[in-house]
Amino acid sequence: IIGGGVGGVELALAMAHARGNQGQITLIDAGRVLSGVSRSARRRLISALRAANVELCEEMGVSEVAADHVLLQSGARIPSEFTLSAAGARPHAWLQSTGLALQEGFIKVTPTLQAENDPNVFAAGDCAEMTFAPRPKAGVFAVRQAPVLFHNLQASLRGAPLRSFKPQRSYLKLISLGGKAALAEKLGVSLAGPLLWRWKDRIDRTFMDKLNKLEPMRPAALPAVRASGDDSASDKPFCMGCGAKVGADVLSRVVSDLDAPTRADVVKASGDDAAVLKMNTTVQVLTTDHLSALIDDPYFFARTAAHHALNDAFSMGADPQAVLTNITLPRMSDALQERTLGEVMAALQDVVTKAGAEIAGGHTTMGAEFTLGLTVTGLLSKPAITLDGAIPGDRLILTKPLGSGVIMAADMALAARGEWISNCLTLMDQSQGAAATILSDASAMTDVTGFGLAGHLSNICASSGVQARVFLADVPLMEGALSLAEQGIQSTLFAANTRSAAHVSAPSGGRADLLFDPQTSGGLLAAVSQNKAAKALKQLQSAGYRAAEIGVIQAGTPAVVFE
Repeated sequence: IIGGGVGGVELALAMAHARGNQGQITLIDAGRVLSGVSRSARRRLISALRAANVELCEEMGVSEVAADHVLLQSGARIPSEFTLSAAGARPHAWLQSTGLALQEGFIKVTPTLQAENDPNVFAAGDCAEMTFAPRPKAGVFAVRQAPVLFHNLQASLRGAPLRSFKPQRSYLKLISLGGKAALAEKLGVSLAGPLLWRWKDRIDRTFMDKLNKLEPMRPAALPAVRASGDDSASDKPFCMGCGAKVGADVLSRVVSDLDAPTRADVVKASGDDAAVLKMNTTVQVLTTDHLSALIDDPYFFARTAAHHALNDAFSMGADPQAVLTNITLPRMSDALQERTLGEVMAALQDVVTKAGAEIAGGHTTMGAEFTLGLTVTGLLSKPAITLDGAIPGDRLILTKPLGSGVIMAADMALAARGEWISNCLTLMDQSQGAAATILSDASAMTDVTGFGLAGHLSNICASSGVQARVFLADVPLMEGALSLAEQGIQSTLFAANTRSAAHVSAPSGGRADLLFDPQTSGGLLAAVSQNKAAKALKQLQSAGYRAAEIGVIQAGTPAVVFE
């Protein structure tokens, strides 16, 4: 262990305890071990180190760490199977190029935690040097600087008075002795024993709970007076992205009242993924989509929204042509508008251009929340792939795992693990353009979005007059989605999706619940002829898609059966 401060000593004693004092642990320090504690505390800790068979190498600088040894500046080598550094704070080299006033590489700050030569820069913790009240690099100061830093950042932005940080002269040190015993030291006085370990353990766990037990988002307050029959009350915040769509049952009742198209150039209107327009020999698809921001990152949200909207064109076999944007920004300053719009347009430009289309214009306004709508046109070189072409014997292929709705809902409730969210975001940023090309011979195709796999597959069955038989175990799921679903976490659109699934038969349980999970920037769902399905699936997987064959189309009254 390199570093003979309190941290290095605690690690040495913990390792010795874990190994039952077997094997050799060496503690190396360029100066004197435990130079920052009182004489009495140092005496007790050195005694504990010796009792634990920890060898001390003091006044020994390290020149190299190798795979199997540590080379000291004296030329001596210490064999090592495992080397750990606890050598204390050192400044980042890039700070030298900032022009900030530094002391030994650390940023010199004033009592308000502002850089001495630039009040617009704040620094706290180990990167900062409190020249007004020099103190050692210790976590206790960083923790107590945090509320002052938080206040001053806000106050600086609104032109309010700043607070000063006043570090205490002495602070309590609680140092674990490896077993269930600890040493306490303050003002030169030290004590040791099991009771102090219990005290330390309670303090440490209470602090860590602040990181592990975060308060989830709260739902918006409902008005005190509401109309009778209102069922909008919810114990969770409203989902964004495709989780904010109007339910399929409501939508279908309204759309069914629309008149059938009478224009000769409108070949197919509402009901499919996109409208189909014909102008002389040119056949074009036209679709629009609108999402509320599901993540506080304008660039990533714009990429997701672009993929989401383009999928409607891809699912009909069209090559994207032109895109119109409809952007609503929350209230913000002119400078922030410019920066945010710059990020949004850069993201849209990247995704749209790679899809072979052009951004042709749009509209931008201010509103209550950040939303982004895209209207997409695409060109067809052969008949559109619609919902009504599936035939018995076709195999069902899904190009992307399910779970974005439940993972985003869990993120709002602070119930999702970081890696689950990261994997979900990566999948939402995956273009379906190459998948659409591979599936260009599909009998029927759609993209899985707000109505979930069950809802969109039901639409194929209803339009094609067939049944679908899906093997639940073959449906791919995003990491963490099943665990969250089994905990009962659901998107706010989940209930509407299950209500509209009158012709869907599925078992109960978390895996089945994910069939009704609304997807944002979901995958393509294609009915592919039996003799082409295996080849298409292999090509999809080779192209980087987590695609799977999930079922088969069969004759019968329109319905979806999951088993």
